[in-house]
Amino acid sequence: MLQVQRGESNIRRQEILWELRETEATFVHRLTCIVRLFALPLRVQDSKTWISGVPSGIARLFDWLEDILNLHTQILSALQSMDSDQHLGVEGRAEALREFVPRLEIYQPYMVRLAEGVELVRALVADRDSDFGEFVRLQEATSDCKGWSLDRFLVEPVNRIAVYPGVFEVRSVVARTVFRNNAFL
Repeated sequence: MLQVQRGESNIRRQEILWELRETEATFVHRLTCIVRLFALPLRVQDSKTWISGVPSGIARLFDWLEDILNLHTQILSALQSMDSDQHLGVEGRAEALREFVPRLEIYQPYMVRLAEGVELVRALVADRDSDFGEFVRLQEATSDCKGWSLDRFLVEPVNRIAVYPGVFEVRSVVARTVFRNNAFL
């Protein structure tokens, strides 16, 4: 019976890792779209400097968003490289992912300033005299946005990080009772 439970737990772990990889790929794609549509056009070419007229609070949000994108690109790359390493096993994969957990602290400044940044975006989009608002309205109208607004895009990292506690905890009562070691997600 114990062997069957361990097998089921390993299958569930693999399912969790597969789901994490798939949702991570979707999230990275979405963040890449946000940065490409809204952040990069507002930078001085080939630099990290913002053009004049970009509100500093929004520029900081975009900077932090790029940091978050870079982290998740690395997480996705790690998940994808795990697929080719058959010797790693589920426990090794879980341990490799744990190394990213402390790096999630890059979310802190973004989350602290997000509400005021979203409020500013909404105000500027509503202001017909705002050049930044006009830029956002034009970008939101592109097919790449798929009907999403910038303020909705900006909340996506918060939605993503909210998923992680569920991913990095034991999801099955059986698994919690069978495995009491550090190798389990």
